[in-house]
Amino acid sequence: MSTGAGVRLGLYFRLLVYAGVLAVAISGICWILLGLGLTTDDFTNPRHLWRHRLLVSHGVAAYCLLWLVGSLFPRHQRGAWRARRNRASGSTLTIMLLILALGGLTLYYPPNEDWRNAISISHQILGVILVLALPLHAWLGSLSRPKHHATAPARQAEHK
Repeated sequence: MSTGAGVRLGLYFRLLVYAGVLAVAISGICWILLGLGLTTDDFTNPRHLWRHRLLVSHGVAAYCLLWLVGSLFPRHQRGAWRARRNRASGSTLTIMLLILALGGLTLYYPPNEDWRNAISISHQILGVILVLALPLHAWLGSLSRPKHHATAPARQAEHK
C-alpha cells in the first residue's frame, strides 16, 4: 500500500464519525448535568426519567460509534499504520475508546457496587479527553499528510 492510500477519511464518513462522537458526548454531558443536585432515592422527580432516557440514548450512540470505529480498521487504521503515519494519536484514541467501552459495560454490570462511583468519574473524565483528542488526531494527521506539489499540473502539460 502506498503512503497515504486509503488513509484519509472521506468527508461524509468523517462527518458520520464526528456526529457519532457528538451524540455520545452530548447525551453523556446532559446525563451528568441532569444529575446535579438530584437525590438518588427520590424517584418522584421527573429528571430521573429523563436521565434514564439519556442513559439509554448514550448507550445506543456508543454502540453505533463502536461500529463506526470498527469499520475504520480495514483502510484508515491499517493503512495509516503501514504508512507509519499518526500512530501515537491513533493508537491512543483506539485505546481510550476501548477503555470507555469497557468502563460502560462495567458501569452496567459492576463487579462490586462500591466501585461504581470511581468507574463513573473515570469514564466521564476519559470521555471528555477523547472528545478533545479527536480533533487533535485529525490535525496531526493533516500535518503528516504528504503534500502535493504545485508543479504536478505543469509536468502533466509537458507530457501532452
